[in-house]
Amino acid sequence: MMFTLKAEPRSEDLKPKQLRRKGIVPGVLFGKNLEESLKIQLPQGEASRFLKSGFTGRKIDLVIGRKKYSALLKQATYRTVTGEIEHLNFQTLLEGEPVSSTIKIMLLNKDKVSGIVQQALSEIPYRALPEHLIESVEIDLKGMDVGTNIMLSDLDIANNSDIEIQLPPDTLVLSITESRKTVEIPEQEVMESEGQEAESRGAETESQPQTE
Repeated sequence: MMFTLKAEPRSEDLKPKQLRRKGIVPGVLFGKNLEESLKIQLPQGEASRFLKSGFTGRKIDLVIGRKKYSALLKQATYRTVTGEIEHLNFQTLLEGEPVSSTIKIMLLNKDKVSGIVQQALSEIPYRALPEHLIESVEIDLKGMDVGTNIMLSDLDIANNSDIEIQLPPDTLVLSITESRKTVEIPEQEVMESEGQEAESRGAETESQPQTE
């Protein structure tokens, strides 16, 4: 299955800020097979649909006007305050030429772990041919105990000969540590401690010289 994203050549009459006000997302397509980068635009709804499709890290058909390109999303930026899509960067894909991308790490059943999950790595940089691009990898945490450490070499993709991972095999992906608990002091110890403090204050008062 191939995802098709439709866009149009960007209007030179309006600046990117003006386009966004009209509900249009600006973008650009670049690549070795292009004489120059192509400025594009697409509706906010179309851009949102694509970013939620699960194809953001895979090969897609990018249709610009009447032309179709094999492309990969390289970067998506968002507005800080509103979270709206600000800009999309795409790279053309050429048959037989590897491309750099990242694999998202998705954690499943995180809420079923008794300890604290400390994720050290959220994306895995790698290189692969266009037909071997990967969107994400899932790690099921169900049944994992405190003290568990998962390294990059523990993941199935570490043995995938179709991709070249750009990190050492011993890179830490996540660890599960013990939950922090509040230390409760027995009520009797608290009462004894308060009594000792009262006695200490009384002794200090008696030892002070009397003033006339």
